[in-house]
Amino acid sequence: MRKGDFLKRYSKNIEIISLNDEMIKNIPTYWVEALSKQTAEARKKRIIEEWEKYPYQFQSTTNYLSGNLIDIELVKENDNYALLYSINNLAKKEVYYIGYNPIIKVVPDYFDKLPLSFRDIYNKLHNGWVFFASKSNGLSPIESTIILGDEDWGILDDIDITHFPFKLDNSIGLFHNGMGDYAAIDTESENKTIGFIWKHDDVPSVNVGIWEIIDEWTKIGIER
Repeated sequence: MRKGDFLKRYSKNIEIISLNDEMIKNIPTYWVEALSKQTAEARKKRIIEEWEKYPYQFQSTTNYLSGNLIDIELVKENDNYALLYSINNLAKKEVYYIGYNPIIKVVPDYFDKLPLSFRDIYNKLHNGWVFFASKSNGLSPIESTIILGDEDWGILDDIDITHFPFKLDNSIGLFHNGMGDYAAIDTESENKTIGFIWKHDDVPSVNVGIWEIIDEWTKIGIER
């Protein structure tokens, strides 16, 4: 199956496009620089250079991309520009991830309460970077993040969350694993490097390094 046909199975309004002068002011400079390269190797090199600026957030993911990224392409989906990443998984099967445009986004009221480490990614690298087919298994686009307290959770009938070190009304789900679970932080926590895993059907896992879990889950998702 051609790549374009595969993409349209999951998003009818997506197309692979070429860079032109009109787009340049609306996308990051590093996208322009990468997309202007004449070879896949040169494009990959420029992209990896950008990811390497964020070792605190994405060390494992960047290391995997360094050895397994095939190429990047510019796509347009519902009038929004994004980068499509073609990557080899561990079985050497080509999989697709999509990185959204950090310049044009709609931020929620709680955006400024997120740690700078998150705002840097959302503002400079990508407004979310996820497995294309499921739009999960990566840092969610800021528009797709959720306040956990706004959702209905059946698990609340079975557990008492009052003794946990977070409040759902202050907690933002930043990574969705595609199966109902989230890596999250409480925006009112004193230590926002520590988060928790909210599980839709089990007791949450607490006191986890938020970026460590997001980075590792992202890498594992690509490998599969």
